[in-house]
Amino acid sequence: MKHKFHEHKLWKIMKLPDFVLIIILLALAGFSVYFLNKCKTEKQVEIYQANELIYSIPLNEDNEITIGNNAIVQIKNKRVRIVESSCKNKLCVKQGWSNKLPIICVPNKIAIIIRSNKDKMMITK
Repeated sequence: MKHKFHEHKLWKIMKLPDFVLIIILLALAGFSVYFLNKCKTEKQVEIYQANELIYSIPLNEDNEITIGNNAIVQIKNKRVRIVESSCKNKLCVKQGWSNKLPIICVPNKIAIIIRSNKDKMMITK
């Protein structure tokens, strides 16, 4: 009993262009997964004071940084926060943990920016 490929039931439902489309979509999905994993870059914590970069530290390294007598910055579990600050209202401390959004302390002129190596964000002076 010989089965010819063209007599298979699947060929009656789907035609050659359907198979080609499925193969192309699977290849695109595989390429997308590969490309997204390859493009993941480590994030950096950049700490600015008075518009000057004073620290650049990987977000995946736990650390505690004292910025003069103004603030203490903590990096832990791929997140960052200002633990203590000399400002009156302590809004920067109340912002809590961040792994994406910037943390700003206006009275102390401190900005904590989290970015990947490929970010093109500009800090203006």
